[in-house]
Amino acid sequence: MECKRVGIYGLGLIGGSLGLAVKTYLPGCQVYGFGRNKEKLQNAKALGMIDGYATDMDLDLIESLDIFVIATPPEEVAPIFERFMPSLKDEVIVMDVASIKRHVIDAVEKVNSRQLTFVGTHPMTGSEKSGLEFARADLFEKKIVAIVGDYPDEVLEIVRDFWKSFGAQIVIVSADFHDEIVAATSHVPHLIASALSCFLEKDGWAEVRFFGLYGKGLLDTTRIAQGNPAMWVDIVFKNADNIERSLMDFSREIDTLLHLIRNGRKKELEEYLQKAKEFRETL
Repeated sequence: MECKRVGIYGLGLIGGSLGLAVKTYLPGCQVYGFGRNKEKLQNAKALGMIDGYATDMDLDLIESLDIFVIATPPEEVAPIFERFMPSLKDEVIVMDVASIKRHVIDAVEKVNSRQLTFVGTHPMTGSEKSGLEFARADLFEKKIVAIVGDYPDEVLEIVRDFWKSFGAQIVIVSADFHDEIVAATSHVPHLIASALSCFLEKDGWAEVRFFGLYGKGLLDTTRIAQGNPAMWVDIVFKNADNIERSLMDFSREIDTLLHLIRNGRKKELEEYLQKAKEFRETL
């Protein structure tokens, strides 16, 4: 895509990786960081993620942006959009990268008095580790980026080309369908990993004397429970209806397993585990 002046608010794992990706794959593009923490912005510049930066009190750079990405938790997107909106130019494309979309898009629509172009996107990538120190330029390579909603062809082309520049694969979905899918495939798995961790902790398995008995399966299964708790609380309550439905569906799978075990259904249990194995091998 043609080089743009890109701004990123929120230089954590996703925002920092996006800055590195722009610098790596669109080397002629200028990238600017925005945020409240000047020390963090200076660190991002020293790490080569951005060319320059501005705090919330210095809005001169915002006026020149062609693309502005708000890389914050969902609850912060609309307030940040509203704060910067008066200084953005008419032709700007604003995007977010939050993992829930209906709440974010509706909240932005309520404050978007200038009718600027806002595009909900969600890179289906990340890590249980947060912070710009874990950012990397190839984070989006061969990963799905969802573009959520309906947009004019010229806007869609720019947004699609922007993410494809970093090796991402694009899917276009509605906000409601997106939130239903990520509840089952991302949000509920995180809660299950957390529940398993809490279950083991209550039974005393956090004691050092048991560490040698932990298998790799436990570490793999609970890895995502290391995610930022404050961020996940925000996500869970903004997608609560979809998550509740998925958790209820999952509870029925636990009931199925209990029934098979209690009634000695060995053949049926083997078939159940085989079906699970085959599904996992397709991922």
